[in-house]
Amino acid sequence: MSFAWILTKNFEKSTKTQAETFRVEVEAKVHEFERASGFTIDELLQEELGIGAWLPFGESPVNFSHPVSRIESHGQSLLLTFAIPASLHNGIADFTVVSLLAHRNALFTIVRDPSPSEFGGRLQEIYRKHQDGQLQLGVGETLIHLLTFCVTSLSMSLATLRGSVNDDLDTLRAIELRQRRVGDDLDLLEAQFGKTLAELRALQRLPKQIEKIIFQIMVWGAEGEESQIFDSSVARRTRYLLSRVNQLEIVTDTFIADMDRAVKRSDDVSKRQLLDAQRLNTFWTSALLLPNLIFAFFGQSFPGYLGEDSWFWLISTVSLLSYSGVTVVFLVRRTRRGA
Repeated sequence: MSFAWILTKNFEKSTKTQAETFRVEVEAKVHEFERASGFTIDELLQEELGIGAWLPFGESPVNFSHPVSRIESHGQSLLLTFAIPASLHNGIADFTVVSLLAHRNALFTIVRDPSPSEFGGRLQEIYRKHQDGQLQLGVGETLIHLLTFCVTSLSMSLATLRGSVNDDLDTLRAIELRQRRVGDDLDLLEAQFGKTLAELRALQRLPKQIEKIIFQIMVWGAEGEESQIFDSSVARRTRYLLSRVNQLEIVTDTFIADMDRAVKRSDDVSKRQLLDAQRLNTFWTSALLLPNLIFAFFGQSFPGYLGEDSWFWLISTVSLLSYSGVTVVFLVRRTRRGA
Protein backbone atom coordinates (compact mmCIF):
# COMPACT_ATOMS: atom_id res chain seq x y z
CA MET A 1 0.00 0.00 0.00
CA SER A 2 1.42 3.38 -1.03
CA PHE A 3 1.93 6.11 1.55
CA ALA A 4 3.74 9.43 1.85
CA TRP A 5 7.07 9.20 3.68
CA ILE A 6 8.40 12.48 5.06
CA LEU A 7 12.00 12.29 6.31
CA THR A 8 14.28 14.86 7.94
CA LYS A 9 17.67 14.46 9.63
CA ASN A 10 20.11 16.80 11.34
CA PHE A 11 23.14 15.58 9.38
CA GLU A 12 23.53 15.84 5.63
CA LYS A 13 26.71 14.51 4.00
CA SER A 14 28.65 14.56 7.32
CA THR A 15 27.64 18.19 7.93
CA LYS A 16 25.40 19.05 10.86
CA THR A 17 22.47 21.33 10.08
CA GLN A 18 22.32 24.49 12.18
CA ALA A 19 19.68 24.33 14.93
CA GLU A 20 17.58 27.19 13.58
CA THR A 21 17.74 25.84 10.01
CA PHE A 22 16.73 22.41 11.25
CA ARG A 23 13.83 23.95 13.21
CA VAL A 24 12.43 25.62 10.09
CA GLU A 25 12.87 22.39 8.10
CA VAL A 26 11.06 20.26 10.71
CA GLU A 27 8.18 22.72 10.96
CA ALA A 28 7.76 22.54 7.18
CA LYS A 29 7.81 18.73 7.30
CA VAL A 30 5.17 18.75 10.07
CA HIS A 31 2.77 20.67 7.82
CA GLU A 32 3.58 18.29 4.95
CA PHE A 33 2.74 15.27 7.15
CA GLU A 34 -0.51 16.86 8.35
CA ARG A 35 -1.61 17.51 4.75
CA ALA A 36 -0.75 13.96 3.64
CA SER A 37 -2.38 12.22 6.62
CA GLY A 38 -5.19 14.58 7.60
CA PHE A 39 -3.93 14.15 11.19
CA THR A 40 -3.08 17.17 13.37
CA ILE A 41 0.06 16.98 15.52
CA ASP A 42 -0.94 18.51 18.86
CA GLU A 43 1.35 20.14 21.46
CA LEU A 44 1.95 16.88 23.35
CA LEU A 45 3.04 15.04 20.22
CA GLN A 46 5.22 17.99 19.23
CA GLU A 47 6.98 17.77 22.57
CA GLU A 48 7.37 13.98 22.32
CA LEU A 49 8.86 14.41 18.85
CA GLY A 50 11.17 17.07 20.26
CA ILE A 51 9.67 19.80 18.12
CA GLY A 52 8.37 22.12 20.81
CA ALA A 53 10.86 21.11 23.50
CA TRP A 54 12.68 23.60 25.73
CA LEU A 55 15.94 22.54 24.04
CA PRO A 56 16.19 22.69 20.22
CA PHE A 57 14.47 19.50 19.02
CA GLY A 58 15.50 17.54 22.07
CA GLU A 59 19.15 17.63 20.96
CA SER A 60 20.44 17.46 24.50
CA PRO A 61 23.18 15.06 25.66
CA VAL A 62 20.65 13.13 27.77
CA ASN A 63 18.58 12.22 24.68
CA PHE A 64 21.66 10.98 22.84
CA SER A 65 23.13 9.05 25.79
CA HIS A 66 19.93 7.81 27.51
CA PRO A 67 17.27 7.27 24.82
CA VAL A 68 14.05 5.43 25.64
CA SER A 69 12.79 3.20 22.81
CA ARG A 70 8.99 2.94 22.93
CA ILE A 71 5.76 2.79 20.92
CA GLU A 72 2.57 4.68 21.82
CA SER A 73 -0.90 5.02 20.37
CA HIS A 74 -2.19 8.54 19.68
CA GLY A 75 -5.56 7.81 18.18
CA GLN A 76 -5.20 7.46 14.43
CA SER A 77 -1.40 7.66 14.64
CA LEU A 78 1.38 5.71 16.39
CA LEU A 79 4.59 7.16 17.79
CA LEU A 80 7.64 4.89 17.59
CA THR A 81 11.06 5.86 18.93
CA PHE A 82 14.17 3.70 18.87
CA ALA A 83 17.92 4.18 19.13
CA ILE A 84 21.05 2.81 17.43
CA PRO A 85 24.65 3.12 18.73
CA ALA A 86 26.23 6.07 16.94
CA SER A 87 29.86 5.41 17.89
CA LEU A 88 31.91 2.75 19.65
CA HIS A 89 35.29 2.34 21.36
CA ASN A 90 35.28 5.75 23.05
CA GLY A 91 33.68 4.71 26.34
CA ILE A 92 30.85 7.19 25.75
CA ALA A 93 27.34 5.89 25.13
CA ASP A 94 25.83 7.99 22.35
CA PHE A 95 23.03 6.94 20.02
CA THR A 96 21.28 7.86 16.82
CA VAL A 97 17.67 8.53 17.86
CA VAL A 98 14.90 7.85 15.32
CA SER A 99 11.39 9.17 15.95
CA LEU A 100 8.57 7.98 13.69
CA LEU A 101 4.97 9.22 13.65
CA ALA A 102 2.95 6.68 11.67
CA HIS A 103 -0.45 7.09 10.04
CA ARG A 104 -2.11 4.79 7.51
CA ASN A 105 -1.46 7.37 4.79
CA ALA A 106 1.86 8.88 5.89
CA LEU A 107 5.05 8.29 7.86
CA PHE A 108 6.94 11.18 9.47
CA THR A 109 10.55 10.37 10.41
CA ILE A 110 13.04 12.51 12.34
CA VAL A 111 16.64 11.27 12.63
CA ARG A 112 18.91 12.88 15.21
CA ASP A 113 22.59 11.98 15.12
CA PRO A 114 25.13 13.22 17.72
CA SER A 115 27.67 12.73 14.90
CA PRO A 116 27.61 11.31 11.36
CA SER A 117 26.62 7.63 11.57
CA GLU A 118 26.17 4.68 9.24
CA PHE A 119 22.60 4.04 10.36
CA GLY A 120 21.38 7.47 9.31
CA GLY A 121 22.81 6.88 5.84
CA ARG A 122 21.29 3.41 5.56
CA LEU A 123 17.86 4.63 6.65
CA GLN A 124 18.05 7.31 3.98
CA GLU A 125 18.86 4.59 1.44
CA ILE A 126 15.68 2.69 2.44
CA TYR A 127 13.79 5.98 2.14
CA ARG A 128 15.11 6.55 -1.38
CA LYS A 129 14.06 3.02 -2.43
CA HIS A 130 10.56 3.74 -1.17
CA GLN A 131 10.43 7.05 -3.02
CA ASP A 132 11.62 5.37 -6.23
CA GLY A 133 9.00 2.64 -5.91
CA GLN A 134 11.59 -0.14 -5.42
CA LEU A 135 10.25 -0.93 -1.92
CA GLN A 136 6.53 -1.76 -1.95
CA LEU A 137 5.60 -1.91 1.75
CA GLY A 138 2.77 -0.55 3.86
CA VAL A 139 3.33 1.69 6.88
CA GLY A 140 3.18 -1.18 9.40
CA GLU A 141 5.51 -3.35 7.31
CA THR A 142 7.94 -0.42 6.99
CA LEU A 143 8.00 0.07 10.77
CA ILE A 144 8.75 -3.62 11.33
CA HIS A 145 11.40 -3.46 8.58
CA LEU A 146 13.09 -0.54 10.38
CA LEU A 147 12.85 -2.35 13.74
CA THR A 148 14.49 -5.40 12.16
CA PHE A 149 17.26 -3.18 10.84
CA CYS A 150 17.61 -1.69 14.33
CA VAL A 151 18.08 -5.18 15.84
CA THR A 152 20.61 -6.05 13.12
CA SER A 153 22.57 -2.87 13.84
CA LEU A 154 22.65 -3.67 17.57
CA SER A 155 23.90 -7.18 16.78
CA MET A 156 26.63 -5.75 14.52
CA SER A 157 27.63 -3.27 17.23
CA LEU A 158 28.06 -6.11 19.73
CA ALA A 159 30.12 -8.09 17.21
CA THR A 160 32.32 -5.03 16.60
CA LEU A 161 32.86 -4.52 20.32
CA ARG A 162 33.67 -8.22 20.80
CA GLY A 163 36.19 -8.11 17.96
CA SER A 164 37.85 -5.02 19.43
CA VAL A 165 38.65 -6.76 22.75
CA ASN A 166 39.55 -10.27 21.53
CA ASP A 167 43.25 -9.40 21.18
CA ASP A 168 43.18 -7.70 24.58
CA LEU A 169 41.70 -10.83 26.17
CA ASP A 170 44.45 -12.93 24.55
CA THR A 171 47.08 -10.53 25.89
CA LEU A 172 45.59 -10.73 29.39
CA ARG A 173 45.63 -14.53 29.22
CA ALA A 174 49.30 -14.53 28.18
CA ILE A 175 50.15 -12.25 31.11
CA GLU A 176 48.23 -14.50 33.51
CA LEU A 177 50.22 -17.52 32.28
CA ARG A 178 53.47 -15.52 32.61
CA GLN A 179 54.08 -15.94 28.89
CA ARG A 180 54.33 -12.18 28.46
CA ARG A 181 55.85 -9.43 30.57
CA VAL A 182 53.38 -6.99 32.06
CA GLY A 183 55.03 -3.65 31.29
CA ASP A 184 52.49 -0.90 30.62
CA ASP A 185 50.03 -3.31 28.97
CA LEU A 186 48.00 -3.87 32.11
CA ASP A 187 46.96 -0.23 32.49
CA LEU A 188 45.97 -0.09 28.82
CA LEU A 189 43.99 -3.33 29.12
CA GLU A 190 42.08 -2.13 32.17
CA ALA A 191 41.24 1.14 30.39
CA GLN A 192 39.99 -0.71 27.30
CA PHE A 193 37.89 -3.15 29.33
CA GLY A 194 36.40 -0.23 31.28
CA LYS A 195 35.41 1.60 28.08
CA THR A 196 33.86 -1.52 26.57
CA LEU A 197 31.92 -2.20 29.76
CA ALA A 198 30.53 1.35 29.73
CA GLU A 199 29.35 0.89 26.12
CA LEU A 200 27.76 -2.47 26.96
CA ARG A 201 25.87 -1.22 30.00
CA ALA A 202 24.34 1.50 27.84
CA LEU A 203 23.43 -1.03 25.14
CA GLN A 204 21.94 -3.41 27.70
CA ARG A 205 18.72 -1.38 28.00
CA LEU A 206 17.88 -1.36 24.29
CA PRO A 207 16.97 -5.05 23.69
CA LYS A 208 14.55 -4.98 26.64
CA GLN A 209 12.93 -1.80 25.33
CA ILE A 210 12.63 -3.20 21.79
CA GLU A 211 11.13 -6.39 23.22
CA LYS A 212 8.33 -4.33 24.79
CA ILE A 213 7.72 -2.61 21.44
CA ILE A 214 7.42 -5.96 19.66
CA PHE A 215 5.03 -7.34 22.28
CA GLN A 216 2.80 -4.27 21.86
CA ILE A 217 2.80 -4.65 18.06
CA MET A 218 1.84 -8.32 18.47
CA VAL A 219 -1.09 -7.33 20.71
CA TRP A 220 -2.27 -4.66 18.27
CA GLY A 221 -1.89 -7.08 15.35
CA ALA A 222 -4.07 -9.66 17.10
CA GLU A 223 -6.65 -7.39 18.73
CA GLY A 224 -6.54 -4.33 16.48
CA GLU A 225 -6.17 -0.66 17.40
CA GLU A 226 -7.55 2.66 16.24
CA SER A 227 -4.88 3.52 13.71
CA GLN A 228 -5.30 0.13 11.93
CA ILE A 229 -1.63 0.15 10.98
CA PHE A 230 -0.95 -3.43 12.15
CA ASP A 231 -3.05 -6.53 11.48
CA SER A 232 -2.73 -10.29 11.96
CA SER A 233 -0.28 -10.57 9.04
CA VAL A 234 2.53 -9.18 11.24
CA ALA A 235 2.38 -12.12 13.68
CA ARG A 236 4.92 -14.34 11.91
CA ARG A 237 7.41 -11.53 11.35
CA THR A 238 7.18 -10.23 14.90
CA ARG A 239 7.66 -13.72 16.39
CA TYR A 240 10.87 -14.11 14.42
CA LEU A 241 12.02 -10.63 15.40
CA LEU A 242 11.27 -11.38 19.06
CA SER A 243 13.47 -14.49 18.95
CA ARG A 244 16.34 -12.38 17.58
CA VAL A 245 15.90 -9.82 20.35
CA ASN A 246 15.90 -12.57 23.01
CA GLN A 247 19.13 -13.92 21.56
CA LEU A 248 20.55 -10.40 21.58
CA GLU A 249 19.74 -10.07 25.28
CA ILE A 250 21.60 -13.30 26.05
CA VAL A 251 24.64 -12.22 24.02
CA THR A 252 24.69 -8.82 25.71
CA ASP A 253 24.42 -10.26 29.24
CA THR A 254 27.15 -12.83 28.50
CA PHE A 255 29.43 -10.14 27.05
CA ILE A 256 28.94 -7.93 30.12
CA ALA A 257 29.76 -10.88 32.40
CA ASP A 258 32.94 -11.52 30.35
CA MET A 259 34.02 -7.90 30.67
CA ASP A 260 33.30 -7.88 34.42
CA ARG A 261 35.54 -10.93 34.76
CA ALA A 262 38.21 -9.35 32.56
CA VAL A 263 38.31 -6.26 34.81
CA LYS A 264 38.58 -8.48 37.89
CA ARG A 265 41.30 -10.62 36.24
CA SER A 266 43.27 -7.46 35.40
CA ASP A 267 42.98 -6.37 39.01
CA ASP A 268 44.14 -9.82 40.18
CA VAL A 269 47.18 -9.66 37.87
CA SER A 270 48.01 -6.20 39.21
CA LYS A 271 47.85 -7.51 42.77
CA ARG A 272 49.99 -10.51 41.82
CA GLN A 273 52.57 -8.21 40.26
CA LEU A 274 52.78 -6.22 43.50
CA LEU A 275 53.04 -9.43 45.52
CA ASP A 276 55.84 -10.71 43.25
CA ALA A 277 57.78 -7.50 43.84
CA GLN A 278 57.32 -7.83 47.58
CA ARG A 279 58.44 -11.48 47.47
CA LEU A 280 61.56 -10.64 45.47
CA ASN A 281 62.44 -7.94 47.96
CA THR A 282 61.94 -10.46 50.79
CA PHE A 283 64.13 -13.02 49.01
CA TRP A 284 67.03 -10.61 48.66
CA THR A 285 66.65 -9.53 52.26
CA SER A 286 66.75 -13.18 53.38
CA ALA A 287 69.67 -14.03 51.11
CA LEU A 288 71.80 -11.11 52.29
CA LEU A 289 71.00 -11.61 55.95
CA LEU A 290 73.87 -14.11 56.59
CA PRO A 291 76.56 -12.04 54.78
CA ASN A 292 75.40 -8.92 56.63
CA LEU A 293 75.63 -10.70 59.98
CA ILE A 294 79.14 -12.02 59.24
CA PHE A 295 80.50 -8.74 57.97
CA ALA A 296 78.81 -6.83 60.79
CA PHE A 297 80.31 -9.15 63.43
CA PHE A 298 83.85 -9.63 62.07
CA GLY A 299 84.20 -6.49 60.01
CA GLN A 300 86.06 -8.77 57.60
CA SER A 301 88.83 -9.08 60.19
CA PHE A 302 89.18 -12.84 60.34
CA PRO A 303 92.08 -13.44 62.84
CA GLY A 304 94.93 -15.45 61.39
CA TYR A 305 93.59 -15.37 57.83
CA LEU A 306 93.37 -11.80 56.60
CA GLY A 307 96.58 -10.12 55.58
CA GLU A 308 97.72 -7.67 53.01
CA ASP A 309 98.72 -10.38 50.57
CA SER A 310 95.89 -12.79 51.36
CA TRP A 311 93.20 -13.81 48.90
CA PHE A 312 90.84 -14.78 51.71
CA TRP A 313 88.94 -11.50 51.60
CA LEU A 314 88.12 -11.97 47.90
CA ILE A 315 87.28 -15.65 48.31
CA SER A 316 84.97 -15.00 51.25
CA THR A 317 83.16 -12.20 49.40
CA VAL A 318 82.60 -14.28 46.24
CA SER A 319 81.42 -17.23 48.34
CA LEU A 320 78.88 -15.17 50.25
CA LEU A 321 77.58 -13.47 47.10
CA SER A 322 77.25 -16.86 45.40
CA TYR A 323 75.31 -18.11 48.40
CA SER A 324 73.00 -15.10 48.17
CA GLY A 325 72.37 -15.58 44.44
CA VAL A 326 71.70 -19.31 44.74
CA THR A 327 69.31 -18.63 47.62
CA VAL A 328 67.34 -16.05 45.63
CA VAL A 329 67.07 -18.31 42.55
CA PHE A 330 65.97 -21.25 44.71
CA LEU A 331 63.30 -19.24 46.50
CA VAL A 332 61.98 -17.64 43.29
CA ARG A 333 61.65 -20.97 41.48
CA ARG A 334 60.07 -22.60 44.49
CA THR A 335 57.51 -19.78 44.68
CA ARG A 336 56.65 -19.95 40.96
CA ARG A 337 56.03 -23.68 41.17
CA GLY A 338 53.60 -23.08 44.02
CA ALA A 339 51.89 -20.09 42.30
